Amino acid sequence: MNLSKEEQILYNHYKDMYQLAQRRGIPVYSNFAGINEINIAYRVLDEQNVPKQVQPDRMSLYGGYKDAERCIICFMPDVMYESHDIEDFPISCIKIEPVNKKFCGQLTHRDYLGTIMSLGIEREQIGDIVVKKEGTEKNTYFTAYVFCKKSISELILGIEKIKNTTVKTSITDADNLTIQQDYKELNGTVASPRMDAVISVAIKTSRSKCLNIIREGKVYLNGRSCTENAKIISDGDIITVRGYGKFLIEISQSKTKKGNYHIIVKQYI
Repeated sequence: MNLSKEEQILYNHYKDMYQLAQRRGIPVYSNFAGINEINIAYRVLDEQNVPKQVQPDRMSLYGGYKDAERCIICFMPDVMYESHDIEDFPISCIKIEPVNKKFCGQLTHRDYLGTIMSLGIEREQIGDIVVKKEGTEKNTYFTAYVFCKKSISELILGIEKIKNTTVKTSITDADNLTIQQDYKELNGTVASPRMDAVISVAIKTSRSKCLNIIREGKVYLNGRSCTENAKIISDGDIITVRGYGKFLIEISQSKTKKGNYHIIVKQYI
C-alpha cells in the first residue's frame, strides 16, 4: 500500500525513533497514535526485517489502560540497559469532575476534547477521553478521565470551566480506575471464517462491498492493515473497519447442521 505524503513523513519519523532506540539502547516513545499510525509503526518493523515473533519485544503499545483506542508507541532496542514497564510510559490520567454535582450540564466527549484543544494542545498529545456516568439515579453527573502526555498535564489541570459547568481537575491513578468496555452484540453464521465473510456479518453488507472495503485498505486486523480478503479470522481477533467501527470476533468450535460456523461479533461502543 502506497503512503501519502503525511504518512511517509510519519513513517520516516518512526524509523528514526526505532533506530535511535537501537543505537542508544533505551526505549523511545511516540506521541499518541491511532490505528493508522500504529499500522505504519508495524510497517517500519517489517521493513527493518524484524521477525513478527520478535516484534512484541521491539515495540509495545499502551494508552494508560487496557484496550485503549489511542496508544503511545514505545520502540525498544535489542538489548535494554534497564528494565521497562508500562509505568514508564509518559502518560498522566487527569480526572475532570463538576464542582456542583447537583446542578451541572451533561458534558460529552466532544465538550471535553473541544475545551482541551482550545488550550492550543495538539491532538497527538491526547489519548482516550473516558466519560463515565456517576452518582445516583436521582442525581447523575458525568466525570471525564483524560489520558495525556505528562508534559502537557499542567495545562489540562488548569481547566476551570467546560461550557457552562464549573469543574475541578486532579491527577488520578488509572490503576484504580475501572473502565468497562461496552459492546453491541450480533450473532451470525459463515461458511468459512474468512475476512470478507466475517466483515459482511459485522457491518451488515454484501460480500462484494466488503471486498472493495478490504482492497481500499480500510480494514485492520489486530492493529495491522489487512488487504487479504481470504484471511482466516481466529477466535479473539479484533477487526477495525474505518468508517464502521471496531469489532471483537468470537468463533464457536461447533458448527451448524450445514457445516457453517457460528460467530459472535461484538462491536465496541
